[in-house]
Amino acid sequence: MINKIKSHLGAKLFILLVTVIVLSVVPLTYVTLRAINDYGQNIAELNEVQIRSQAFSYLREIARERAEKYQAVFDRIAVSAGILGSQASAIYSDMSNHSSWSFDNSLFHILPQNSIWADSIDDQVVTLYWGSAELGSDIKNEISALSHMTPLLTRVLAENPEALASHSISVTGIGQYCTDDLKSKAAVYNLPPVAEFDLRDGEPMTIFTKSDDVLSEVRWTDIYKDDVIDGLMLTASAPVYDTKGVFRGITGIDVPLDNVIGDILYSGKSRWSEDVVLFSFLLDRNGKIIAIPQSYYPFFGISVDRSGLINSGDRPDTALADSEKIDVRELARNLKGQGNNLSKISHENEFYFVATHRMAKSGWIQGVVVRENDMLSSVRESEVALKNTTRDIQVRSVILSLLTACIAIAIVFVRVRYLVLPLRTLAGATKRVAGGDLTVHCPVTTSDEVGLLADSFNTMVGRLQSAQDQQKRYAEALEVEVERRNIELIDKKSELEETVEQLNNEIERRQIIGEALKNSQQQYYETLEASMAGVYIIENGLFVYVNSSMADMFGFTREELIGLCPGDMVCEEDRPLVAENTRLRLQGDNVLPYTIQWIRKDGTTFYGEVWGKIATWQKRKVMVGTINDVSSIKLKEKLLKVQDQRLQKSLDEKEVLLKEIYHRTKNNMLVIISLLDLQVQDIEDEQVRTLFHETENRIRAMALVHEKMYQSQNLSEIDMGSYLQEIAESLLANMVVDNRIKLLSNFESVPINIDYAVPLGLVINEIVTNAVKHAFPGKRTGSICLSIKKSQDDEIVLVVGDDGVGLPEDIDVQNSTSFGMRIIITSLVKMQLKGTLTVNRENGTRYLIRFPEPKTTKRI
Repeated sequence: MINKIKSHLGAKLFILLVTVIVLSVVPLTYVTLRAINDYGQNIAELNEVQIRSQAFSYLREIARERAEKYQAVFDRIAVSAGILGSQASAIYSDMSNHSSWSFDNSLFHILPQNSIWADSIDDQVVTLYWGSAELGSDIKNEISALSHMTPLLTRVLAENPEALASHSISVTGIGQYCTDDLKSKAAVYNLPPVAEFDLRDGEPMTIFTKSDDVLSEVRWTDIYKDDVIDGLMLTASAPVYDTKGVFRGITGIDVPLDNVIGDILYSGKSRWSEDVVLFSFLLDRNGKIIAIPQSYYPFFGISVDRSGLINSGDRPDTALADSEKIDVRELARNLKGQGNNLSKISHENEFYFVATHRMAKSGWIQGVVVRENDMLSSVRESEVALKNTTRDIQVRSVILSLLTACIAIAIVFVRVRYLVLPLRTLAGATKRVAGGDLTVHCPVTTSDEVGLLADSFNTMVGRLQSAQDQQKRYAEALEVEVERRNIELIDKKSELEETVEQLNNEIERRQIIGEALKNSQQQYYETLEASMAGVYIIENGLFVYVNSSMADMFGFTREELIGLCPGDMVCEEDRPLVAENTRLRLQGDNVLPYTIQWIRKDGTTFYGEVWGKIATWQKRKVMVGTINDVSSIKLKEKLLKVQDQRLQKSLDEKEVLLKEIYHRTKNNMLVIISLLDLQVQDIEDEQVRTLFHETENRIRAMALVHEKMYQSQNLSEIDMGSYLQEIAESLLANMVVDNRIKLLSNFESVPINIDYAVPLGLVINEIVTNAVKHAFPGKRTGSICLSIKKSQDDEIVLVVGDDGVGLPEDIDVQNSTSFGMRIIITSLVKMQLKGTLTVNRENGTRYLIRFPEPKTTKRI
């Protein structure tokens, strides 16, 4: 069977395709089943999370609604107690009007069992007095006034069905007690004697009497064992003050705890709960137990004994924190931080959820308890239904996969049979061709690749026939060609012998060249050895070659140096520089020679100038370079540096001296100006006084040069523009008092030395002085312009002018007899500045002065 399969292409192809189908369907089916199963699990988990979240939210809402319900009852009772307190305060504030009716002694009698004054038990409101043994007039008036409280006490009791009684207690010992319960009313007559217990010394009276603050709002007492009824009681009390703010007593409403939360105490289910709630409980603000169904005390791991609760001073003192269970004690700790909480507790191998809510005003905590299995029963039902649905989908998927695989196998069988039949016909024709029958022809029955293959086979057979005919012709031609090639080979043999002779000659020549190259290499090594500089070759961070000069320089032998690391022979402070330069050389950068300190074998150091580059040596990448001992050069540099420091110190001293000379010269010129100013005060001739003032201005211009010099950085040059502008501004400030002449300046930065500064200052002084004196007669306003710039001919162009009345045509500046015009302006410009002077008389007067740019020279 196996041999038959091996010999049939169709069977092998069919088995291969069936295997592919099975290998495709099986993993796909597995992945599908796995995905359906994972999807079902994810849906189940998500469903459980959602149901848990909704259940927890619903549980918290139940706790909140119950807490709000109880808080509403307490708020209503507190409002009623407040109304009682307001009424009593109004009575005490107007005691005279409210005690107008006469007191009837016959209505009151002393109770023999406790020596307390009391009226008839048949009255709607029982009145008691235990303040003293006698009824004084003030007490009678007070009892008469308080009788007005009777209607309100009755109404408050009717509007609060949960209340047992409404009452009032005064600081004088008067008590009013209103109740519909005859047993409670009878119990009032049997109160303990005052010597044993005084109502004024207990709650709720002490809430207000023992407080350091003045309390005005309604206050609730703690839960207590009532003296009148069996069971726990709490009281809403309101203080009573008169118009002077004096505390006169309290009013209150007594509420049996069972009347408010009896649904908690006597039943696990209440009329506000749904079937899912197991039971409810109530705690005070400190976590002490107010109400828990008796049968569920073991649930919290606590036991309660209330046999010791006898009088109103006795308080229940059992808390969740006293539980034997760790998780219950943990719940108690959590409730101290926040009353709204959701916790999980275990009891008898089952888990329960506890939801709590703190009442806003009283601070009590309402709690509800549910069994986890009861709350999450829908989760289990949904999980079972989802598993069944997932299993059905998986079965359907498997059936669908098997059906798909069977259909695919059937299709494959039909297609393989259709494909293999033509191939069998072609195989038979191929065997006949292999046997030498070139006349065979394979029929073409299809137009697909198999038909194309049959057609190609027929074409191939035809070409084989043609090739067989050509082969015969090629055999005949080949014999002729072989004969011709034999003749050519004989000729090539001769040429080959000549070539061998030439190769032998070339080998001898190369041997001679190799010998010469070896001698040249020996001369190169001898040259390196003769070099005064240390020559080295570094490979992989180690010396692989050094010459004798290098070894002598470091005090090693050549054999000792080879194999050492160059970095170990460099001083510590220079190693970062060597590492950086090595990195740059490896990157292909050109590094200039640099000097560092090297360490000899004996530990001494010397300065060496290092040069190197990356090269190829014996077909390996190495660093080749030289080291020159430059210690003597470094020593000369240190000596030169010391000399430079001495010269610099000398220059600094001369600079200080020159600044002092400039400063003293300026001060001396200012002294001369002061002397001239003092002298001019004794001169009455106005013309002479004018000459003195002009002389002062000229000296001031020269003094300004020296001031600028000692203020400059190099003591040899000053800025021409700022210097001339300051001269002009000083002249205008001294000669023009009403600011009617403005200075307009525009100049480039041009440094000048003292040889140019003095004549330029004198020229500007004369031009500006003449402009102020003659260009603006009377009160005429105008401006003086000052411009400095460099020309392209290396000349300085100075323009000074005004927009005044202008210079008369008959005045020749070049040949003027005026000292200022001819001697100072013309002579200074031509003689000292080597420049030219041009006068423009349009729109005022403008002086154009051109002179060569001063050469920068250092005077120090």
